Amino acid sequence: MVRSLRFLFTLLLVFGVLFSGTAFAAEQKVPVISVSGTGRVEGVPDRADLTLGVVTHAAAAEEAQQQNALTASAIRSTLSALGIEDRDIRTEDYSFHPDYDRSNGRTNEITGYTVSNKISVHIKNIDLVGQVIDSALAAGANNVSSLDFSVSDTKALRRAALTAAVKDAREKADIIAQALGKKIVGVQNISENSYDFNSRARKSFMANAAADMSMSTPIEAGTITLSADVHVDFIIAD
Repeated sequence: MVRSLRFLFTLLLVFGVLFSGTAFAAEQKVPVISVSGTGRVEGVPDRADLTLGVVTHAAAAEEAQQQNALTASAIRSTLSALGIEDRDIRTEDYSFHPDYDRSNGRTNEITGYTVSNKISVHIKNIDLVGQVIDSALAAGANNVSSLDFSVSDTKALRRAALTAAVKDAREKADIIAQALGKKIVGVQNISENSYDFNSRARKSFMANAAADMSMSTPIEAGTITLSADVHVDFIIAD
């Protein structure tokens, strides 16, 4: 009997501790307002990455290869004359393949050879982009496949975007807290996401690249946008 009473007393004591701990945790739950904020900043590009292409066709494999090599060499010399450093010029892709006559059911008759050479150019002076394109085309390039603008120093712009995002989140939280008759007293948690720059000039350039070759290529870098998002849990109190 005594053992049973002791067991019952111990059991009640354990339940009492668990119940009181749960009630205490519930009482200590911190009220928060969860909001998201977005910040966007624009920057002026000061760098560009350009991809030039040289495609040659010839009846003989050696002739196609030599024509391509001569043209690529001429382009590199032209770029060097414009002040582009050797380390900023690299071969991005190179391919060589035979051409087949597939008419009238033919499948294995070789009619010639095609060589394709893509050259990537990093341009540190944004004002040279149009001149680089014109000079490369004059030297024999027959394809311009991409042009990407960038900013060399992104730290200040990323900082500005994050600052704007946090301010946006705080403004939203202040409005909500005021409507509830509360005030913000702290931050419980915060997370962020920042996104790469988005160039708005690339597509318009590609249209200009196909324009009249007798005219100089007009290049407008425009601006690029960096976005940042934050999610903040603000602690509120009376």
